[in-house]
Amino acid sequence: MTLTFTPTRPVPALPGASLLGLNASTLLELGAAVDQGFSPDALERFARRLGFTLAETLSLIQLSESTYHSYRRKGRALSADSSAHLYHLARVTEVAEHYFGSVTDAHHWLVTSRMTFGNKTPLQFALLPGGAEYVNTVLSRLEHGVYT
Repeated sequence: MTLTFTPTRPVPALPGASLLGLNASTLLELGAAVDQGFSPDALERFARRLGFTLAETLSLIQLSESTYHSYRRKGRALSADSSAHLYHLARVTEVAEHYFGSVTDAHHWLVTSRMTFGNKTPLQFALLPGGAEYVNTVLSRLEHGVYT
């Protein structure tokens, strides 16, 4: 007799996926999307959400404007590295927006240097190896009243 697992509730969306307009509901799908590279539209969507200029966003993910415009002109996707950086930023952005319950407050928190993050902004820190996980951990601690 074979038992089949049937979920009783929908799988929660991956934080950051909807902000970038990704159709990925599992980590495998997300990994494939990152490997293929996100469209330049995903980067522009992220920039608009945070009220950043294109130049500010490109600087944050360390992508030159000329390279970005070359991708856009040729209809190419961003590199896997740039896509991964962008996903980490989108992920911490969505988690912060959920925690603060206010887009304005979340965005202010994300762009303000914090001692917790070595005097970097949470967005800058999120790009370090393991940084996005740590930013999300800090937000989880705050949510549960743990001084960080």
